[in-house]
Amino acid sequence: MSDTPQRKLVLTGFMGTGKTTLGKLVAEKVGVPFVDLDDVIVQKVGLSIPEIFEKYGEAGFRAWESAVCAEVAADPRVMVVATGGGALLNAENRRVFEKDTLVCLTAQPDIIYQRLKEATDRPLLQGDNQKERIEELFRQREVVYKTFPYILETTWVDIDKLVNHYLISHWKFDDWLKSTRQLVESPSGSYPVHIENGLVDKLPILLMAYDLAEIYDGKHVVTVADSNTAPLIGKKLVHETFQPYDRWDGLITIPAGEEYKNLDTVKFLYDEFARLGLDRMGVVIALGGGVVGDTVGFAAATYMRGVRSVQIPTTLLAMVDSSVGGKVGVDIPQGKNLVGAFKQPDLVIIDPEVLKTLPPEEMSAGMAEVIKHGLLANPVLLDENMPLVEKIKAAVQVKIDIVQRDPYEQGERAHLNLGHTFAHAIEQVSGYAWRHGFAVGVGLVGAALLSQKLGYLDGDDVGFIEHKVKSAGLPIRYQGLSPEALWEAMKLDKKWRGGRSHFVILKGIGNPAVVSDVPRETVLEILEMLRDD
Repeated sequence: MSDTPQRKLVLTGFMGTGKTTLGKLVAEKVGVPFVDLDDVIVQKVGLSIPEIFEKYGEAGFRAWESAVCAEVAADPRVMVVATGGGALLNAENRRVFEKDTLVCLTAQPDIIYQRLKEATDRPLLQGDNQKERIEELFRQREVVYKTFPYILETTWVDIDKLVNHYLISHWKFDDWLKSTRQLVESPSGSYPVHIENGLVDKLPILLMAYDLAEIYDGKHVVTVADSNTAPLIGKKLVHETFQPYDRWDGLITIPAGEEYKNLDTVKFLYDEFARLGLDRMGVVIALGGGVVGDTVGFAAATYMRGVRSVQIPTTLLAMVDSSVGGKVGVDIPQGKNLVGAFKQPDLVIIDPEVLKTLPPEEMSAGMAEVIKHGLLANPVLLDENMPLVEKIKAAVQVKIDIVQRDPYEQGERAHLNLGHTFAHAIEQVSGYAWRHGFAVGVGLVGAALLSQKLGYLDGDDVGFIEHKVKSAGLPIRYQGLSPEALWEAMKLDKKWRGGRSHFVILKGIGNPAVVSDVPRETVLEILEMLRDD
C-alpha cells in the first residue's frame, strides 16, 4: 500500500464531531492542503454562514454548498476536505466524491452539546433549547450518516490515535483499495474486481473490507480448489494466510479437468457445504481456473437458493474471461454449459503472481481470450509487448464494459462468443481432450475465415489474426476430427435458436456482429479449411 494517498480524504458528519480540527491535523501530518467547504462558501458569497442563511435561507445555502462540492471534487489535487454537517446528506454531493475516501465522524449528542453550547454561529441550532435541537437534527441525519463506508467515533478516543491510527490508516487503506479495483455494475448491484500482484496474501483483509467475513462473527468461509490448485495454492491459502483467524472452515478439493465440470461434482459440493454447516450468510471461495469458477459458482448460486461467492481465478484464461460476468454452469453429455445460471460474484480477486506456477501452454490458452477481447473492442491488447498486469486489466475492462451493457446476454454480450461456436464443438467432439483456450485459438481463425467468406474481412485481416493466434503459442488448425461431427455438435450451441445457426463474426477489427442462418455448406467449407490432417 502506498505511503502517499492519491485521492482526497473527505470528512463529514454532524457539527461538533471534529471535522475541522482533525482535518487540519491530518493534512499537516500527510503534507497536503486542507479545505473547509464552509470557508470556501463564505469566500465566494462574501457573507458569513449566518448571513447567508438570513439572506438566502437554507435552500440558498444548500445551492451554494452543492456548487462548491462539485468544484472541490473536480480539483485534481490530493487534499483533506471538511464538509458541513448537512453537505453530504445530498445524494448528488455524495456522488461527486465517490472516488475519494469518505469518513463520517460521529459523537454522542451529549458530547456534541457540550462542544457547541457556547457557539453563536450555527444557524440550525438557534432556539430556546439547543440540546433538544441537536438531538432532533442528529436523529434526522443519522440514517444517512450510517451509510458511509467508514464511521469514526470521536467521543472517547484521543486525538493522536484519531489522526494516526484511524484517519490516516483508513485513508491509505481505502486509497489502496480503490487503486486496485474495477467495479462491475449489475442488475443486482455492483461488485469489485481487484487486480494486483500479491492479492492472495491479502485475502482476509479484502473479505473483511467488503463485509464478507469478520474475524469473530461466526460466518463460514469455505474454499474450493481442484486437485491441481489445492496443493500449489489452496493449502497455503487456508493453512497459512487464514491461520490467525478461527472462522475459516477448510479446503474442499474437487477433481481437475473439464470432464468433472458436471452435476456429480455439484452434488458433491452440496454435501460438503452441508457437512461444514454453510448457511445463507456463508461465503464460498472458488480458487482455480474456469472449470472451478463455473462449477463452484453454480453450486453457490443454487445451494440454499444462493450463498455469497468470491472468485479467485488462477489461470490467465479465467482471469480475463470467466471470473467476471456472472455466468456459471456445468456441462452435460449433450453439450457444454447447458446447465447454468447467472450468479454475480460478491468479489473477484486477480493476483497475476499465481500465474508463475502455470506451464507455458496454460498461459497460451489464456492469451486466446486476451486476443479475442482485442479483436472485439481494444486492439491495444494485440500488442505483444504490453506488460502482463496491464494486459489483464485492459482485457477485464473489455469484459466489464460488455457485461454491464448486456448482463443477461440478450444482445451485445453474445459478441464475447467470438470463435466459441467452433471452439465448443472441437472440445465436445474431442471428448474435451482439447484445452478450451487452444480450441478458442482455432475458433478465432474460423471466425475470421467465415467473416472473409461473408465479405467482411480481407485476406490481410485473416492473416493478421492467424499471426496473432500463432504467435501466442496457440494452434490455428485441428486434426483428427470430422467436420460433419463438428457441425452436428454446433447445433447444440446455446446461441442457436429453433435450429437456426448464429455465429459471431468480425466486420472489421473492433467491429463484431452476429450473423444468422449461415448455410451448412458454408460452415463445412470453413471447417475443411481449418482441418490439417
